[in-house]
Formats: sequence, structure tokens, C-alpha cells
Amino acid sequence: VRADIQRNAWRDPRPKGTNTFGEYSQTWVEQRLSSKGEPLRPRTRVEYRRQLDKGLSELAPLRLEAITAPLVRAWHSSRMQDSGQTAAAREATLLRAIMSTAVADGIVDRNPVESKMCRSDPDQDYDAPTPDEFQTLVREISSSEPRLKLAILLAAYGGLRISEWRALRRTDLVINGSQVTVHVLRQAQYIPGEGWHVGPPKTKEGVRVVHLPAHLLEELQHHLKEFVEPSGDSLLFKLRGQSSFLHNSQFNRHWNKARELAHVRERKDGKWIKRVRSHDLRHFHLSRFSATGATIAEVQARGGHATIEAAMVYQHALLDRGAELANMIPKLH
Repeated sequence: VRADIQRNAWRDPRPKGTNTFGEYSQTWVEQRLSSKGEPLRPRTRVEYRRQLDKGLSELAPLRLEAITAPLVRAWHSSRMQDSGQTAAAREATLLRAIMSTAVADGIVDRNPVESKMCRSDPDQDYDAPTPDEFQTLVREISSSEPRLKLAILLAAYGGLRISEWRALRRTDLVINGSQVTVHVLRQAQYIPGEGWHVGPPKTKEGVRVVHLPAHLLEELQHHLKEFVEPSGDSLLFKLRGQSSFLHNSQFNRHWNKARELAHVRERKDGKWIKRVRSHDLRHFHLSRFSATGATIAEVQARGGHATIEAAMVYQHALLDRGAELANMIPKLH
């Protein structure tokens, strides 16, 4: 024992604490800071608690020392079968972060969550529409609720998140001749039990100026004339009779109808075989913005990403550009 102490390898065999994982994780969420030393955003805090109450709930009564690598592997395998790889990976990422803090606190000796458990299924992360599907989506949502047509166009031609375009006001748009710029300064998110939270975008880099294609000018002017009140602080997107931000459920009522008519929301044998989400329009835009020849730094700035790695997702080659790119190679013989 003395030799182990001298080598700093001795561990006290007595119980290290009485906290269960459930108690420890709740305190962890309350005290957690982001990588930039800031408190967690309300939406992130709610999402962590949802994961703790759902996928990680079976671990709640266990003491931290009882959460071993074999137990975690069994839990992860079960979650993979029940909820799929992406959901299991997100829960494992949270579990790994909490257990890393427990290691730093000296409660456990090592993190029982392997890093490979935190990898999501890349094929399930994005299901962007084809150009034909996108045209159908625009046509159908315009027919269902014309006030939302511009929202779809801002996502597909500007890469704005739903929380960002929902918070836009008239003064956030600048029209200079045929050039339109959107100043993304804030986001609006509804937190169950708390109400609307309006604050800066998802990342510091999310505060940005987005240049829109000139062909959207006419559509934008029509929207401002028909659907937006004249005062500068008027919201761009508001349904009839509403005075506050557009709720997800209000948007989804028309979005889901358009997706079904465009055949981009289909299930077979209980599994999604096609599911274009509103966030996938952002992927649709940034992939095509990248394909124009934009640098990684330009894609990063366009999307408001905090890291180059996030922007790299959109640098993949589009299948229909193979011949075009091949023909750009000069003849050298």
C-alpha cells in the first residue's frame, strides 16, 4: 500500500460518495459551462435534461462507481436498438461528458464511455432535397401558407436556421439596388415551461451578414409589402392574428403538408425512408454554396460555424458535378 501511495497509484477502497448518477448529473447540468466559459444556452440545458429523463434514466439510481464499461456497453447496445445510432450517440456524448467531470472530481478512476459510442450515423444526419423536390416544396408551402414561402427560401438560399429567420425583423434586411443582405443578430427559441428566449445565435460566429442571390429581390419585396407591418421592428414571419414569434407547431402544420405532397416525408416498416427536415434546407444551401468554389473559410462564415470541422461537412462533392469538374481540367499534352 505504501508503495502504491508513493507511485500515486493507491485508491481508497471505501465508498467515495453517496451521490447517484441522477443527483450528480442534475448538478452537472446546473453548473456546466460551455467551451467558451459561458452558461449553457436554455435550449441546450433543456435538451440535456430531456436525454437524462429519457435514454439515461435507467442509470439515474446507480452510484457513479457502479457505472462500469461493461454496463455502459450493454446500455449503449440497447439504446442503439431502441432509438437508433444517432440518438444513442448523442446520449453517449452527454454521459461521457458527465463521467469526465466525475473523473476530474476523483469520484471514478476512468471514463467508462468509449469515444466510438459518440459517433452518429452520418447517413442519418442529413437528407437534403433534390432540386426538383425543393421546387415542389416551395410550390406546396406557398399554396398552403404564402407567408412561409420566404422562410423556406431564406433557409435554402441563405442557410438560416429556423430559430434565426423566425427572429428577423424588417430592419435586419438591407436592400441596395438588386443586392439584398440579411443581418443575422439573434435567434428566438421556445423553451417548454419557460416561454420564448431571444438571444444571440447558436455561436458567436452566428452573428453575421448573409448576402442573398439577386433573384430573391422580387420575392422579398412582395413579402414585405403583403405580410410585414411597416414599422422597423416588425417581425418578418407572423401568421394571421398572431403577435408573437412563429411557433414550431404552427410552421410544421404547413411544412409537413408540403413535405408529404413532395414525397419527402415517408415511412416504411416503421422507419423513415425519406425525411427532409427544415434544417436540411440549410445543408441543401451550404452544399451548393461550397460547390460554387467557395473556400472552407467562406462556408464557415456563411453558415456561422464556430469550427472549420463543422464547415467541412458541406465540402463533399455533389454527384451531378462530376462531369462539369472533369471538363475544367486543362489539357496539358
